[in-house]
Amino acid sequence: MHQKSLFWICILLMTQLLTTGLYAQITVEGTPIQLERTFSDDAVVVGWDNQKYQSLDKRSTDLPLVGITQQVDINTVDNGYWVLDQLSGVKIWVMNIQINDVKESTLYFKTFEPGANGRMFILSADNSNIKGAYTEASRTKGLPFSIGPLPGGKLILQFETSIDASDYQIQLDEIGLLKSAKSEMGYGTSGNCEVNVNCAEGIDWQRQKRGVARIVVKQGSALYYCSGSLINNAKKDAAPYFITANHCGEYASTNDYAQWIFAFNYETPECVRPIIEPVSQTITGATLVSKAVDGTENGSDFKLLRLLQDVPQTYNPYFNGWSRQSISSSSGVGIHHPDGDVKKISTYTNPTVSSDYGMSGTNPNGKYWRMRWSATENGHGVTEGGSSGSPLFDASGRIIGMLTGGSSSCNDLNSPDYYGKFSYSWDSNGTEAFNQLAPWLDPDDTGIEFLGDLGSDTLYVSADFETKRTELSINQFIEFEDLSSGKISSYEWHFEGGKPASSTDKVPNPVLYEYYGDFDVQLVVYNETTSDTLLRENYISVKPFLFPNPGPGNFELAFGVDVSEDVEISIMDAFGREVAFYATVNNSRVSISLQEPNRGLYILRINDKFVEKTLKLQIVR
Repeated sequence: MHQKSLFWICILLMTQLLTTGLYAQITVEGTPIQLERTFSDDAVVVGWDNQKYQSLDKRSTDLPLVGITQQVDINTVDNGYWVLDQLSGVKIWVMNIQINDVKESTLYFKTFEPGANGRMFILSADNSNIKGAYTEASRTKGLPFSIGPLPGGKLILQFETSIDASDYQIQLDEIGLLKSAKSEMGYGTSGNCEVNVNCAEGIDWQRQKRGVARIVVKQGSALYYCSGSLINNAKKDAAPYFITANHCGEYASTNDYAQWIFAFNYETPECVRPIIEPVSQTITGATLVSKAVDGTENGSDFKLLRLLQDVPQTYNPYFNGWSRQSISSSSGVGIHHPDGDVKKISTYTNPTVSSDYGMSGTNPNGKYWRMRWSATENGHGVTEGGSSGSPLFDASGRIIGMLTGGSSSCNDLNSPDYYGKFSYSWDSNGTEAFNQLAPWLDPDDTGIEFLGDLGSDTLYVSADFETKRTELSINQFIEFEDLSSGKISSYEWHFEGGKPASSTDKVPNPVLYEYYGDFDVQLVVYNETTSDTLLRENYISVKPFLFPNPGPGNFELAFGVDVSEDVEISIMDAFGREVAFYATVNNSRVSISLQEPNRGLYILRINDKFVEKTLKLQIVR
């Protein structure tokens, strides 16, 4: 293990949510331990490969290529350096990466298993952009992971974990390069006829827009932009189904899907485009649920995904409704991310026409809706590359199709676009569930032909809560904060091992924990029609109280409850060597005396059949 000396400026642990930069993924609260460091000359360097880009671009017939990935082989064993702090019990892995020739990048991890206490941060060299902390909660166990979008230039990976941890494995094998001089797509690059979703045209579509997201599609070494939407199912259980077009990553692998990045709420706050790029909220990863048969002649070009994680309520998600009736729509909108830009809205006021893809005639049994866009108050919205997979809504706000393609543009406002029919995608692409929407969006086969949407402002309620800390010593209090969403009429809290043991208040009084152990917390929220339960098992960790600490070598360990015969205590010095001591049990306390106490830091471990606790013990003389 390569070690460097460490100069501690400060240690700020789990105190502040960092969303510096333009995109926020699912992270936990925390700030990186600040080190005195310089960007080293031995950084791994990657840059744009125009030959590779041109080679991949020639194969991209349906989607504009927006970026490429470069292979790397970076892990915590063979690369970077480690910093150890025996006093704090923390070790830190630092890795420098120089990304040239692009404005934006993405880190693709073959393996991202940070372990129980591991935290990953990504920092720009000048600390102006900090992302994280990425923990076990950020990823799906056993699958690849991605972090981004990030800036180009100098990046620092900083991974922190407990000094004795071995339950982590980090393997970075690709770096995505976007926004080069050859592939400038994204913020501000869509056509000047497009209409921002928060212009007047979008006033009546403020709920539907919340379900629409931009996708950074990964297919091998190629990166593309697409659009799509969260979609409701007949169970109305907020299952994270997401619908887009089959040609978006048509040949993506299971590992590729696990690294797709879905950006929600990527939009301008008002009608005009601000100078500074707006923020978005992202989720990494999906699994393929079902898709159309390949080819626009044979299928309707749909793809149904399931996100690897539920969309956080802080994203204000909206699961759009749908209609599987094969009836022409007289008017409606498309909501999309043209050219990977911020969210736009395009309006149609002429009826959709049942058609074959790319055809000008009418076919009542066609797989596509052909339609043309209309001029509106703030422009004449159309579609572009990056709009693929976006939903077409009817006047009732229901999805009736997903964008396959067409010829509309700011230079050709009246040319048609084609959306794969939701009605055809329902069960007409084939007899297998893998080629249908029906088994997934109506799993109980109720036969419904249309479904309303689902959001936190309808009948949907979601239980959620947090505390400022989850570890404490006996005889201390914890305050719980309600983060639930929806129209909630009543609350029911249960605090295992706590006083009080329950509460019906929205914000309960502080809860006292008098004895050691790991305890569950449960919250149930209700309204007139439904309820939601969140159980966090072993959420509160109550440690015995050790005093005096620091001390000369004689200590008292208070458990708050009679000490069980199953309790085992061991003490290790800073080098991991077991230390001899005397122990006397007296009801709820254990008196400890080290046989040969030397000045320094020790680790005291407590084990019984159900609980394992670790305390730091400092000898001063």
